[in-house]
Amino acid sequence: MTAASKPLSQAERTALSDSRMIDAAICLIVERGPEKTTLKALGEVSGYSRGLVTYRFGSKAGLFKAMIKAVSERWLAKLEKAIRGKQGLDAILATTDAYYRFVSSSPKDIRAMQILFHKAVEPGSELADIVRRIFRAQRDQLAAWARAAQREKVVAADVDPEVFAARFCAYTSGITWSWMLKPRDVDWAGAQQEFKRMVLAELTTPKGQE
Repeated sequence: MTAASKPLSQAERTALSDSRMIDAAICLIVERGPEKTTLKALGEVSGYSRGLVTYRFGSKAGLFKAMIKAVSERWLAKLEKAIRGKQGLDAILATTDAYYRFVSSSPKDIRAMQILFHKAVEPGSELADIVRRIFRAQRDQLAAWARAAQREKVVAADVDPEVFAARFCAYTSGITWSWMLKPRDVDWAGAQQEFKRMVLAELTTPKGQE
């Protein structure tokens, strides 16, 4: 028996079916919206039984959390590759490039994630905690890189790393929403290069010299 024909283990079959169901759910939420992305609909479009879908995710909120986790892991894998060997300002700039490439290569992932982020701000949303943790982790990492660059005398000493991190995330979210609403109006390549220039200016120009 060759390696190619070797039967999958139970864990491998579970991982494969989970991945296929998540991908189907991403297509559903992008094409039909969150209200119509139900466990029943997922079973129908993914080719798996509703019973298996329910067993794996438990509820609609459980499915949405699994989607957020899956897309986050895909993004982090891309990011880790992009920033390998980089720290401080180089890591920050590499992050802007990595996000542009991720949007370009995985637009449905980005759309699904943003739709779910929007769901998280609804009163009583079960997604609020996981989304807050994601945004907090993003800001903490950016702030840590900014502080590291300050120690290396690459970033101006009067830059507030926390404020910079919040503004970085706000800009990224804003351009993403603009793209989602009217993709043809957003020049991602141009916006990404302009963002890098803004980041460099904000981090390397002491206050009073802008």
